[in-house]
Amino acid sequence: MLVIIDPGHGGFDPGGGSNNLWREKDMVLKISRYQHRRFRELGIPSALTRTTDETLVPRERVRRINSLIVPNTVTISNHINAGGGKGGEIIHSIRDNPALSRLIAQEIEKTGQNIRNVYTRMNALGNDYYFVIRETPGSQTIIIEYGFADNNDDQQRIFYNWPALAEAVVRGVAAYFNVPYTLPAFTVYTARPGDSLYKIAQTFSTTIDRIKRDNNLTSDQILVGQELYIYRQ
Repeated sequence: MLVIIDPGHGGFDPGGGSNNLWREKDMVLKISRYQHRRFRELGIPSALTRTTDETLVPRERVRRINSLIVPNTVTISNHINAGGGKGGEIIHSIRDNPALSRLIAQEIEKTGQNIRNVYTRMNALGNDYYFVIRETPGSQTIIIEYGFADNNDDQQRIFYNWPALAEAVVRGVAAYFNVPYTLPAFTVYTARPGDSLYKIAQTFSTTIDRIKRDNNLTSDQILVGQELYIYRQ
């Protein structure tokens, strides 16, 4: 059993799912690192195709995935969509059962994000359309599009709630592998307009001092978009 996590794009390729809040390559790397840590916490072996802002041409991306594959491997290729839609999408291989994709879709929907489609796509030769799926036949590879970078609702949801979306995938994979699921030790919270440490402390039933200590804060000031670690009591 292994979960390979593939942060899409990277390096000179920022990804089309970019906007003034994030570049796709950075957001999906953040999501992927989070998932990698969580899978390890749950005892699910995992690996990343890239850990930094690195350019991966298709051949090298596929080579890395194929070099890691063991029996019962799942590959999650993380992306953010663009082009005028709204909601998440999950693409799986024409050769695979959609059970895993549907489990993940159900968990993503629990975060409040709608799933517009779970599907396969073929090329003119009748093979999988997307190279990362087509050229990794030893793995059950799926592409997850967490939303549309050019849709305002999706922009806000991904910017502020990316940890919930990332965790939804972890829950879905754990359920697929029949691995007992436990909550993470902490929540990553992104500060919103109008937030204060007092308000955040009240929301999470913790204290201002605890938040400051856990995040090495020297004042009560926080910025919109600042990420804070909130540990469970």
